Amino acid sequence: MHEKEKWKIYKDVFDEPTMKAIAKLASDGYIQILHGTIATGKEANVFYAEAPDGRQLAVKIYRYETSSFEKMMRYIEGDNRFKTVKNRKRDIVEVWAKKEFKNLEKADKAGVKVPKPIISRKNILVMEFIGENGISAPTAKDVPPKEPKLWLSKVLNSIKALYQKEGLIHGDLSEYNILNFNEEPVLIDMGQGVLTDHPAAKELLMKDITNILKWFNKLKVEVPTPEKVYEEVVGKEK
Repeated sequence: MHEKEKWKIYKDVFDEPTMKAIAKLASDGYIQILHGTIATGKEANVFYAEAPDGRQLAVKIYRYETSSFEKMMRYIEGDNRFKTVKNRKRDIVEVWAKKEFKNLEKADKAGVKVPKPIISRKNILVMEFIGENGISAPTAKDVPPKEPKLWLSKVLNSIKALYQKEGLIHGDLSEYNILNFNEEPVLIDMGQGVLTDHPAAKELLMKDITNILKWFNKLKVEVPTPEKVYEEVVGKEK
């Protein structure tokens, strides 16, 4: 990436409202040092950071100007937790950050391995850093599991736990949104996650299941049909 492109991305990330929010997080004792970029996506950048007590953090900053607002609204509309969101860029982005925070809370409560959420403020999400010594754990796409058959069971159990214990569906689950941390799957990027009463819930659940089964099939694991897994996840529901 050219320096000019890098500067444009950083200018989009660190606008004045974001800088004020970061300063407030620092003054409130959540962040002491903000280091370099861990990941850059279409809507957000993730930075490695440190808390005053030395804990390693991941700080996800959603960009106000370049986020996909129409895509975000598809997942926000129909979510009863966010009925009053205004159809304005800044409001949508801030609700999205709050939504990911709440989804991570639910996933953690369900016993699913995710980055533990710490705080959401404005367009910023502070959470547990998944990695060691400032080096982020790789995605499962980049470093596939050594025991894919075991991982298949773990990932399907995570989908089931999210649904049955907390009424949550990831909504965009694939090998790109799972970290391989010491050979354990850690689910990430949960902003688009929806509750089971969302209009698109069943469609997104089947999408998650199908994506995961396709990936493990590529890893030479014998997989069940998506329909069978779907039935196991939803239990006795019709």
